[in-house]
Amino acid sequence: MATTVDISSSLEDYLEAIAEIIEQKGHAHTKDIADRLKVKMPSVTNALQALSARGLINYQSHTPVELTTVGAETAAVIRHRHKVLKDFFSQVLKLDAECSDSTACRIEHVIGETVLSRIVALAEAIEGRDDCAPLREYLETTMPKICPEPGEELLSLDQLPDGESGVVVHVAENLRGIKKFADLGLVPGTLLQMEGRAPFGDLLRVKVMGSSLSMRAGDAMHIWVKLT
Repeated sequence: MATTVDISSSLEDYLEAIAEIIEQKGHAHTKDIADRLKVKMPSVTNALQALSARGLINYQSHTPVELTTVGAETAAVIRHRHKVLKDFFSQVLKLDAECSDSTACRIEHVIGETVLSRIVALAEAIEGRDDCAPLREYLETTMPKICPEPGEELLSLDQLPDGESGVVVHVAENLRGIKKFADLGLVPGTLLQMEGRAPFGDLLRVKVMGSSLSMRAGDAMHIWVKLT
């Protein structure tokens, strides 16, 4: 039985594009590939020669490109990874279609099969299990908020009102113990809630990732959040 071939991420993009064009048009010419990937013709020629040398395509000048059996199988694996990741980013993380697609394109080349399989298992559990209904509702309402719009007004964490929630947008590099706070979850994209302030002194109590964290107001000044 034929097996897939390990190739560079760039050649994976070419092979994926060839398979998609053949599926859509029934054939893939060099110009079609150049247009799809927005690259120049010499780059396409070099890539096609490399794919041909690896036995993944049949290529001759001025004729449509054809996938070999191994090429078709390798392309199918690449396209499957892309679809799984795109669906996860779209359905679970609630990213828009363009962002889901472009992010999948970047990650599909480096993700391993074990990680991919676990993402599939997680996504299927979230989407299909009855006991995940509260989680689905949480993702539906929370995920879209973790994406500050350009120009949105931000405030420093020390100014976040008690009981209010916000998403970390920026952490200043001059924050003392920045690595310690990052390890505790205070990084861009994290959802947090101001639980309260100490009656005396400048200590704040912030809920981060299900845990309460005490920090000084002077440190919180260097963390910027967007209200949710």
